[in-house]
Amino acid sequence: MPPNLPANFRILPRDEYIFIRMKYSMPHNSLECPCCGEMRGPVEQRTFLKQIESEVPPKLYATVSGILLENVYWADAKKGLVGWACELCLQSQRAIRGEPLKQLFCDFAPHFAYFDKLRVCRDCGMNFTFSKVEQKHWYEHLRFWVQAEKVRCKVCQQLKKRHDVFSQLIAGNDYSDLNVVREITKFYLHSKEYQKAKHFLAIGKRNYVKSSVGFLILHKLLESVRQLEKEQ
Repeated sequence: MPPNLPANFRILPRDEYIFIRMKYSMPHNSLECPCCGEMRGPVEQRTFLKQIESEVPPKLYATVSGILLENVYWADAKKGLVGWACELCLQSQRAIRGEPLKQLFCDFAPHFAYFDKLRVCRDCGMNFTFSKVEQKHWYEHLRFWVQAEKVRCKVCQQLKKRHDVFSQLIAGNDYSDLNVVREITKFYLHSKEYQKAKHFLAIGKRNYVKSSVGFLILHKLLESVRQLEKEQ
């Protein structure tokens, strides 16, 4: 039962509830589909109506006298605050149905449907598409909170991941793990930062006795970097 309702609150029979809901919400019984942007009536909202009545915890508006008016999710959909899709968008595969029970949500509405969204990359400022398939993976398989948004394009996201990995490697490296040294060198070479690579390897050589295996490996890497630099 919703909290903070008056003492005379009562649950109405389904038929009476539907009548009262339609009576109070009749001027607004059409919604603008956020996927196609068209106004859709109750028949074209039937998947969404079924979802908010049976697939999420009940959230209902009521009058002071305890009369139920309408579902909170439907009312918020009138304000453009809920992601859903009409029957035409779902049938045409322009949108795909969401499964709220698989999503993490609390103060924010779940995703009742997914459709491609245009976003601006935080790093490069270019437009990119947050696809409906990727959204479903994010919120129902990876189970990110529903209010989480993708903010980087694919290229910038890959660069950020590489940079994060590199930061972890460089922070913990003491030159004793030669595999880590190779990975750090590879990162510098990929970025064509030959001077940094040479400086890094030159410092690393000082940690080993001459003619030791570690020294020889780093010396060979350093020579390879110098050769690649000349070829550029």
